[in-house]
Amino acid sequence: MIFDLSTFLANKDSTFHLEGELESRALAKEGNIRVIDPIKFIGDIFKVDGEYELQVNIYYSINTDCNRCLKPTTVKIETVLSEKIIIDKGNTNSDKYDEEYIYLQDSLLNLDDYIWSQVVISLPMKILCSDNCKGLCPRCGIDLNTQSCDCMENTIDPRLEKLKELFPKE
Repeated sequence: MIFDLSTFLANKDSTFHLEGELESRALAKEGNIRVIDPIKFIGDIFKVDGEYELQVNIYYSINTDCNRCLKPTTVKIETVLSEKIIIDKGNTNSDKYDEEYIYLQDSLLNLDDYIWSQVVISLPMKILCSDNCKGLCPRCGIDLNTQSCDCMENTIDPRLEKLKELFPKE
């Protein structure tokens, strides 16, 4: 989504309000994580001491499989995009020119790539259907959330059997 900041940059207004939605799409190459519903964002650009600060709250939901039991799971996620905006007036040699800033060469701000980057960064490392998900039995594959199995024998690797003697049971 592109925002025209020309009137904001020219005036003495201290705040520019941003609000919108981005279309959902698959995130992974195989498509196993899918953003459902549009990504909603609400935020502002603030003028502070001659610099511009972008603060955007991003709300989205993903649909994927639980990492333990493989059931389809929907997770709602909220994240914040916080960046500084630098108006680039042809000074591409600037020592501040790096990825920590958003550089504007004209008065148009396209937030799509920045929002998608924040969505990818904010994805949880492990997605679970519930905090107490027991997962699948590693031997028989039964879903331990709904059934129990008899596979849970305490078999010890014969190479490590000798270590058992170090901790005698009383």
